[in-house]
Amino acid sequence: MPASQSDPLENVLETAIEEGGEGTISVGDLLNMFGHRSFGPIITLLGLLVVLPPLGGIPGLPAVIGVIILLFSIQILFGADHIWMPSFVEKRSIETSKLKEAEDKVKPWLERIDRMITERLAWATGSVATYLAAVAVSLLAMLMIPLELVPFAVAAPGVAIVLFGLALVAKDGALMLAGFAATAAALTITVMFVPWGQVAGWF
Repeated sequence: MPASQSDPLENVLETAIEEGGEGTISVGDLLNMFGHRSFGPIITLLGLLVVLPPLGGIPGLPAVIGVIILLFSIQILFGADHIWMPSFVEKRSIETSKLKEAEDKVKPWLERIDRMITERLAWATGSVATYLAAVAVSLLAMLMIPLELVPFAVAAPGVAIVLFGLALVAKDGALMLAGFAATAAALTITVMFVPWGQVAGWF
């Protein structure tokens, strides 16, 4: 069930909440719900999981979301007909109640943003732009892992990913360009603020 081009931010959240019912929704459910090649709605929702409170504050969640987005976007880049995820990734789930709590907290902001989204600058949402967006999203997904070491910093790649997702859902070229600008900002934040000595210690 693809997200509507009307009110895309609200629709992707509402669709996930409805699918989860009173329980949980898994990564596998999301892929089946939006369709394995529905790049826009899926990365919009995954980006929102990182950005929205209280979800983005769950320890380890941004890194897991980053891995999921990376697996998804790389396969899109290579033109996969069916998106493969390891079973342990597909089974990762989030409580629907937490999605609902996040939606309730930010619903007025989502409504305002949705009103500003429109179909424009079609040249910036074509096949070349979509491919470049997938490259950028892959990079942003990798940035989420070290940025977990910097308080609230994962919101930077999360916002950029949401912008790309919305641009693809609504065919909004202005949002696509904003996504590339936000990618540059997220990369700058990563270089400047991540404690690279600690990251090197992981290896």
